[in-house]
Amino acid sequence: MASKEEIASKVVQVLAETLHRDEKTIRLSSSLADDLEMDSFMAIEMLFQLEDQYGIEIPDEQIKAFTTVSDIVQYLEKRLSEE
Repeated sequence: MASKEEIASKVVQVLAETLHRDEKTIRLSSSLADDLEMDSFMAIEMLFQLEDQYGIEIPDEQIKAFTTVSDIVQYLEKRLSEE
């Protein structure tokens, strides 16, 4: 199982690729909408990448619950511990 740090690092990497940003500009406390300016298309692209990375399915409705980078990390940590 991946550690929280490994999950956080991967989420930041995926967000950086999806949003065309430098990883150093993405913090766990960053707001997806306000700080990172993520739109719904970017969010879906991010979900697909994370699903492929971890071999899990993330329900589309879950996107609405993610407001910060930390929310995504916590969700993945919980889901992966259940696998």
